[in-house]
Amino acid sequence: QDMLDNWLKCQSTWLYLEPIFSSEDIVKQMPEEGEKFRQVDSEWRDIMTKTSEEPAVIPIGRDKARLDRLEECNVLLDAIQKGLSAYLEKKRLFFPRFFFLSNDEM
Repeated sequence: QDMLDNWLKCQSTWLYLEPIFSSEDIVKQMPEEGEKFRQVDSEWRDIMTKTSEEPAVIPIGRDKARLDRLEECNVLLDAIQKGLSAYLEKKRLFFPRFFFLSNDEM
């Protein structure tokens, strides 16, 4: 169950952040979060490549190293989301009209 929970959390958060951090402008403005996302992106793509090469569910579910990697990715993704929220909050202080937009809309 831990594997599945961590996998789904990592996947959904990566899917949310990937279009944001594919922009070089955002990476320049948030270099620390950009570097963390590059690490997560590399790990996620490696995990997905290895999974597609050997898609047997039972061995994957028992793979402690893969679970550890996913947990590490989730920790980094949480830190990235906190940094992104702080960045958006800072932008709202400079442009008060942004207070009417959610983080997703910005």
